[in-house]
Amino acid sequence: MVCRSHLASAKYSFEDAKTVEGEWVFQSPRFNISRNLFKNLTLDAGFAAALGDAQKYTTFDGAIRYDFGTSKNNVVPYVLLGGSFISAIRFTPTLNFGAGTTFWFTPKYGLNMQFMYKFSETRFESQKSHIYTSVGLVYSFGNRSLSPRLWEH
Repeated sequence: MVCRSHLASAKYSFEDAKTVEGEWVFQSPRFNISRNLFKNLTLDAGFAAALGDAQKYTTFDGAIRYDFGTSKNNVVPYVLLGGSFISAIRFTPTLNFGAGTTFWFTPKYGLNMQFMYKFSETRFESQKSHIYTSVGLVYSFGNRSLSPRLWEH
């Protein structure tokens, strides 16, 4: 099991910013918990809320991540498919596509960067499709090896 704490942001297009009352929404902290399901597949759940931002945006996310067989390495790139429920002007579901990577510095600690596109159907007038990025620290409760190591290449 892995826990992550992130800084995150949602970025809307200039046109969509008029509907959602802002082009950027910043969130800190964002919390995620992940667990390996099967070889190369990880189940991930996340939560974040906009604190101190004029715009209301709370997100509950779930995703399946595919790591290309690199989950035991110290650099773990992945793609994801998932969904969110966003509580903003109204409660709205989204379909999420994305990619990310985790850089493990020690067997317990790493740095995660993730990019998602949150697709919102046009019938949901209160929420628009947007880009959602995050960067944060990762802690692994399990034993990890750092093989192959970046500095040994």
